[in-house]
Amino acid sequence: MPQTSATPQRIEALRSLHSQAVETGQHLALDLKQIQAQHGQARDKLHNLQNYASEYRRQLQALESQGGDWSNVRDLRGFIAKVDAAQTAQLAEINRIQALHAEKSKAWAAARQREKAYELLLAQQHVHVKSLAQKRALAEMQDWALNPQSQFVNTNQPTKF
Repeated sequence: MPQTSATPQRIEALRSLHSQAVETGQHLALDLKQIQAQHGQARDKLHNLQNYASEYRRQLQALESQGGDWSNVRDLRGFIAKVDAAQTAQLAEINRIQALHAEKSKAWAAARQREKAYELLLAQQHVHVKSLAQKRALAEMQDWALNPQSQFVNTNQPTKF
């Protein structure tokens, strides 16, 4: 039975591959958690920029309605333009983070699939080993049934009965 000697080696190889898949999945899960935190921070920053822009627009509107100094109006408009540019850049950053999150999510799902596949293969190998052991035991029982001479009794010596 050549398969019996290779089976423990296969099981060990599958265990090793399963361990690697689990480790990869754990690293990717940590990466996803980190990316989610970055996404939350980026959204908070965008929200703050939007609030700043809204506040400065109100100030500009009040300054213009009161007939404020032209240089102050110009400076405030320039500052609002910078805040708008920062919002645009922050939206791009959020989009970049979302794309990275999608990429890492796919990688994590693939690692998780590999992990589950190795678990299935390990279970199949264990069933195979158990089946081989049962076949071996059955063969020994059949051999014993066909050869009724027990290994425990020496039939060459006369019995007392």
